[in-house]
Amino acid sequence: MPAETRLAFVSGAVAALALLLPSAAGAGVITFEVTPAGTTPVDNTPLDAPYLIDGGGTVRFFFDANGNNVFDAGIDALPFFEAAGDSDPISGFANHRLRRRDTADPGFESQLGGYFLRPETGTSDFLPPFVVDYDTPRTIRSLSGEIWDIDGNLRLGTEQWVVDVLDGSGAVLASTLSPLGLGGALDGAPWTFAFTGLPDGVDKLRLTFVGTKRDGIGLAFNNYNPTFAAPAAVPEPMSLTLLTFGGVSLVAARRLRRS
Repeated sequence: MPAETRLAFVSGAVAALALLLPSAAGAGVITFEVTPAGTTPVDNTPLDAPYLIDGGGTVRFFFDANGNNVFDAGIDALPFFEAAGDSDPISGFANHRLRRRDTADPGFESQLGGYFLRPETGTSDFLPPFVVDYDTPRTIRSLSGEIWDIDGNLRLGTEQWVVDVLDGSGAVLASTLSPLGLGGALDGAPWTFAFTGLPDGVDKLRLTFVGTKRDGIGLAFNNYNPTFAAPAAVPEPMSLTLLTFGGVSLVAARRLRRS
């Protein structure tokens, strides 16, 4: 077989082998531009079902009224879809610079998109922790998401969030603290939290309000992005054959080049 033909065949074998080997897999960003049923959301309606996860399982979003990190129907509160733009009195956030509700600062419009999640009443004097709950056999390695419009002042109080990654027993695996909402640095803009290199056992994400504000507490949540580890796999007989053949053929090709 000519050297060029052998090299082409080896390249094809290596490419085929690469398709059989595992790699990290993203689940895709949940932008809340579609419902779990795949339809366009309706403004001011609840997110009352979990999203399906590629590869098996589901992920659910809720406000944990009794603080047990588990969704309890009839007790815990559902998040609601909110349409971007100043279209109605119930809102997820207020852009004070623009004097408009649910409106991103210039430059952030596409990042906010058309929809995001908020509490049912928009704001209140108490907001339970917001929980992202997984039911999947897959291993989660990274998590990120956005909290919009973290602002405040000395008269009305500050806004701030603790974001925790939990295992199945509720133990904290990783944690981060948002910027302190005092002033308008994040007025109408997102703060992105991100966790990478997470250990085995990730089961939930929890957002807890820890600011000093005691009235008008809300949450605008968007663009949630988990990344899963690909399952460990033992090469199939065909992949072992390709690997062996590829190694032998590469050695033969090198010898032909030297001759």
